[in-house]
Amino acid sequence: MTDLRRVLGLATLDRRRIAWAVLAGVATLGSALALSALSAWLILRAWQMPPVLHLTVAVVAVRALGISRGICRYLERLATHDVAFRGTVALRAALYRALAQSNSTAAWRFRRGDLVVRTGEDVDAIGDVVVRALVPAAVAAVLAVASVTLLAVFSPTAAVILAGCLVLAGIVAPILTARAQTDDDADHARARAEAAASTVVAIESAAELRVAGRLAGVRARATAARRDVAAAEDRAARWSALAAAAGPLATGIAVVGSLMVGTTAYGSGTAFAGGTSPMSLGIVVLVPLAAFEATSVLPAAAVAVVRGRLAARRIVGLLDHDPADAGLRGAGVHLTA
Repeated sequence: MTDLRRVLGLATLDRRRIAWAVLAGVATLGSALALSALSAWLILRAWQMPPVLHLTVAVVAVRALGISRGICRYLERLATHDVAFRGTVALRAALYRALAQSNSTAAWRFRRGDLVVRTGEDVDAIGDVVVRALVPAAVAAVLAVASVTLLAVFSPTAAVILAGCLVLAGIVAPILTARAQTDDDADHARARAEAAASTVVAIESAAELRVAGRLAGVRARATAARRDVAAAEDRAARWSALAAAAGPLATGIAVVGSLMVGTTAYGSGTAFAGGTSPMSLGIVVLVPLAAFEATSVLPAAAVAVVRGRLAARRIVGLLDHDPADAGLRGAGVHLTA
């Protein structure tokens, strides 16, 4: 992670913009959480057929939360991508500046396809860390605490169940995804670099290779490298799918557990902290459904961190001009202008 922190430092991320992005994300999912609780209350309160004026404020609040969710989602995406784009621009400028100020042979230590990958896709992977990992993780942490606290007001037992399921979906699943993804993405990086290098050689030196009778071999090598890229992506997708299954499982356990706790307390006449009422029961059951929206993106966030860490290692190798960088010295055709 040292390389990733170093590269993120080169990206000169604006902390205030990140804070705005996190705040907008919290407002988005906070609106969803409040909407679930208020909708549960409104549905069960309307079932009791009170005077319509008693429901007016709740109805307006539901509409306001539904509208604010979409608006805050737009603002969060806007702020997050603004931070990421500014960071990737700064990082690319730092890379080009380092290459321009280095000795004349530093850039020639790498194949042209490798340079394309390091200054292109690897820099984009660092931007993905911001968009898909840093901001979503911060938002998920805030929303997890808020949802458990809200549920504890009505049922501490249900809050404990929700907290355990949030740990499963928000911590265990991403850790397993990251550990499983590391080896697959290392293979993916090597295959991607080989595919880029072979493709560049086949396109830019087609005439020379045709005269030498080696064009078919280079094309075959590029095709094989692209197949390796697809195979590595498939392996990574399988692990991601297994980790993603932990989210629905945790959601189901939390909802069923909250339902059992709530119905038992309501049926036995045990008072919720918020009072013995159908509205309290509805809130206890429906709040967990919204609580897991924030954790559902964390397995993908773990994947983004792993890919960003590998990309940062290759970028640091470019900055330090280390030609022995692992994963970028695969066999291939070397032609110099």
